[in-house]
Amino acid sequence: MPPKKHNTEEEVTLRDLLAELSEIKASLSKVDSLGTKLDKLQTKLDEIIAENGKLKDENIKLNTTIQQQAATIEEMRAGLDGVERHQRSWSIRVQNIPLDDAEERDPVLTMRKVYDLLLKPILTGAREQGALCTVPECDQLLETAHVLPGRPGAAKPIIVRFLKRPLRALCFKYRKVYAPTTTSRGDPERERQLYPFHDDLTRAAASKLAELQADQAVQACWSINGQLRYKLKNSDRVCKVKSVFDSVETILSFK
Repeated sequence: MPPKKHNTEEEVTLRDLLAELSEIKASLSKVDSLGTKLDKLQTKLDEIIAENGKLKDENIKLNTTIQQQAATIEEMRAGLDGVERHQRSWSIRVQNIPLDDAEERDPVLTMRKVYDLLLKPILTGAREQGALCTVPECDQLLETAHVLPGRPGAAKPIIVRFLKRPLRALCFKYRKVYAPTTTSRGDPERERQLYPFHDDLTRAAASKLAELQADQAVQACWSINGQLRYKLKNSDRVCKVKSVFDSVETILSFK
């Protein structure tokens, strides 16, 4: 009888070992399965990394294209502004000229009014200084004129176009001395131009001029033949605006 008991114990031990072995095999099978899944995940990750690399390359190319297109657009804007500025270099913008309804509707009458009140006195002074032999008549001086919309109750701005730019330049040169003046309301002893006039600026230049004039760091800003100039406070240096499409911060950083 004792041998049977021994065999039973061995059988139990053997069954336990077999059970443990089965568990180990099951665990190894799970490990193999996990390993297979990890391999698949690694493959997928490699594919994602490769795809991400392609997307990065495409993004770099796209950004380069966008930058090139933006640069082209800026060049075109600057070119168009230059063409418009050149076209406007024959014209001036005049303020405060009083017009009746007939003069406002008729460009010839508008030109005559601007000529009589403003331009003829200036050119007469230029002749006295020897800059002109004779003062040109209105139809020899101006090509056309048109009235711009204005504020209710105030004189509307007028654009007049010269036939010759040298005569336009003379009007700017001698306006401080010979343009009609009036006294300032706040200071009766201080004179100011009765009919002030300026360059006929492009929309971009006019907008940038207003921005610069409003900046606290700028002492003065003006235009010469459509190109903007400015001077900073506590400085006598005159700086030129390179591009009216730059921000004020960028413009002032070029000082």
